[in-house]
Amino acid sequence: MPIRKIPKNYRSVTGTFPSYKNKRNIFYESLLERDFYLLLEFNYDVISYEEQPFRIYYQRSKSTYRYTPDVLVHYNSELNLLPCVFEIKMSDEIKEKKVFFEEKFNQIEKYININDLDFRIFTELDIDKIYLENAMFLYRYKDLNNKTISKNILEKMKLFQEISVNDLLQHFSSNKFEQMEILPYIWQLIFLNKIVIDMYIKITNSSVIKAK
Repeated sequence: MPIRKIPKNYRSVTGTFPSYKNKRNIFYESLLERDFYLLLEFNYDVISYEEQPFRIYYQRSKSTYRYTPDVLVHYNSELNLLPCVFEIKMSDEIKEKKVFFEEKFNQIEKYININDLDFRIFTELDIDKIYLENAMFLYRYKDLNNKTISKNILEKMKLFQEISVNDLLQHFSSNKFEQMEILPYIWQLIFLNKIVIDMYIKITNSSVIKAK
């Protein structure tokens, strides 16, 4: 749970994001944070993440300041990657407050290094628009639970090196209503990384998919 209390005011865009990986709602204070969470759900190297995980106190100009990181990301242990603290900021804000942030982040990095953590800054410039739109689309299907349909799709996919979504549906049925029942589970299996698709091209029923 977050250390920092989420402020509620007119200028903040606050809410909760339903995290599939964490099995709970994650608080966000900006739409950029929300989008970052979504991208983490599609990063299959990431095991879990937590918002505002701890507090850091540091000295600057003979005064003590408090800092609460935005996100702490944990990676698959097989990758031998350090947990990473992410600061989520708009690029123009970093430019406007360059001196302040440089001094602040230098102090933070000292703590990070001592505690075997990594540190990165994430901005809107790190987001591919099409990838994000595809992620938003696919994430809607994350909670479907008909395992029989999912199993049948994966079995059918074994027959093809690659195939369009429309053609795969045709192999199940020519009935549009039956296809509509199957289609959401294709999207879910893509989200679960059991079917592969190019996330950098807009996803449609004509998109080509491959078995994992």
